[in-house]
Amino acid sequence: MTVIARVTSQDPQVMLVQLLTAPIGLDVWEVKPDHVVLQATEAQIERLEQMGYGVEQLHMTHTYLSTFATAEATAGYHSAGQLEQDLRDLAEQHPDIAELREIGRSLENRPIWALRLGDRRGTDRKVFLLGCHHAREWISVEVPYLLAKHLLDAAGADPVQRWLQRGEIWVAPMINPDGHEFSRTENRLWRKNRRQNANSSFGVDPNRNYGYMWGTLNVNTSSHVPQDETYVGPRAFSEPEVRAVRNLVAVELFSGVLTYHSYSQLILYPWGYTSKPIVDPTDRSDMQQLAEKMKGLIHSVHSRTYTPEQASTLYPTAGDTTDWTYGEYGIWSFTIELRPSSQAEGGFILPPSQIQPTFEENLPAAFEFIGQTLDPDETDRLQP
Repeated sequence: MTVIARVTSQDPQVMLVQLLTAPIGLDVWEVKPDHVVLQATEAQIERLEQMGYGVEQLHMTHTYLSTFATAEATAGYHSAGQLEQDLRDLAEQHPDIAELREIGRSLENRPIWALRLGDRRGTDRKVFLLGCHHAREWISVEVPYLLAKHLLDAAGADPVQRWLQRGEIWVAPMINPDGHEFSRTENRLWRKNRRQNANSSFGVDPNRNYGYMWGTLNVNTSSHVPQDETYVGPRAFSEPEVRAVRNLVAVELFSGVLTYHSYSQLILYPWGYTSKPIVDPTDRSDMQQLAEKMKGLIHSVHSRTYTPEQASTLYPTAGDTTDWTYGEYGIWSFTIELRPSSQAEGGFILPPSQIQPTFEENLPAAFEFIGQTLDPDETDRLQP
């Protein structure tokens, strides 16, 4: 039996940090200055209380699921099969500028698809948009898919026309199709892929399996325990889903990477593995300024605030996507944590009525990111 709980401390600046770094197998959902929301077993809750934390039970997990994970809540979200068909349709409708590529296969032999947008090959200006490393984060599939659709619909006019003439935009909305399908049919809160581990547990966290600084942490948010939600895997790049991304990046050498997750409404940039900032002052300043610009653009649409911060400010992670793409290749790399802002608004189970506004508010920020990456000399950014 598991519960969703709000954990507090009399000294949150110190003790909540200790909670995040203690290797006790917690499933951390959100981190605020004065509390943490997490999913835990009753035994783990008892241990937290013994450690001196205040624990407020918000829901039994089954109650949360019965409240939010209704049949209606599935409507409007893609399955892996539906996504493949819709991506095929986009490629067939725009054959001159769109090509559907299978970039790899999952453990259960599902294809991992990426849509390449662009007029020509041979360019060194390329952007990569990704979604759904984590199975339960369904909105992270929809935003990159809708971005791809919008870009193709807008390809007849600038700035998109100029971008596709000069560069390429790759979109891979579902990196973890096995886990996503399992979250649709068996366990709505499943996070990892479907690797059977040596101890007979299942799943590796794909967003802890990249090679840069892999395995250097052993904490709640980057665990070496196979049954934990953030299990890093037996070795770097052990998972075929992660190798698919690795191989594509190695060939295409992107100039920018934007990866979507949920939830908490954040704009994260490296590093995740350390609290130390990026050493290069130009890179650090450029990414911080771009994150602030994206924050303003997102807020201008529906007045939602997405907070920019270094990834480790949320919690420490080692082996994640953006640390690897920046650390290994020097690529401008951001993680966008999408709606909602809190578990009280649904957490990982975002109502389908929120898909369109979430996309709408992220569209101008994505345009800014693409424009600065593909068209850095243009100062007259055109927003959608």
